[in-house]
Amino acid sequence: MTENGKALTTAEFSHLTGIAVSTITRMLRRDKIRGEKRSGKWAIYESELQNTAVVTQKDPGGISAGVDPTRDAPAASHETYDVEAFVQMTYLTEKGVRQWLKTGRLSGRAGADGKVRVDAANLDRPELQHLIRK
Repeated sequence: MTENGKALTTAEFSHLTGIAVSTITRMLRRDKIRGEKRSGKWAIYESELQNTAVVTQKDPGGISAGVDPTRDAPAASHETYDVEAFVQMTYLTEKGVRQWLKTGRLSGRAGADGKVRVDAANLDRPELQHLIRK
């Protein structure tokens, strides 16, 4: 690994990229990023921080892939909540809300200020009723 720089653990790689350790491990197993096992633990080449698979997996600025940052801010009549407010109204965590936005289980978009906004209409969906704080 010396020709590729310092070896990183999955935790270090996760901290630098913002990608979950479990996702990094899966990427290693599927040969999407290069690393090697050392004493039963992954050692990841530092050069892999520039890998296309890593760059596309990152979530810069907290804007999830499922949220379109180029979309216009919602109209005044279209009620939205920031992620923190939505978390307070539901039993979801901030990470959970962002993941659900990314996978399309929740609808939302980036506001004019660049912050992720969650559509209020999500609170009316029958499959989410059990997650709403009363």
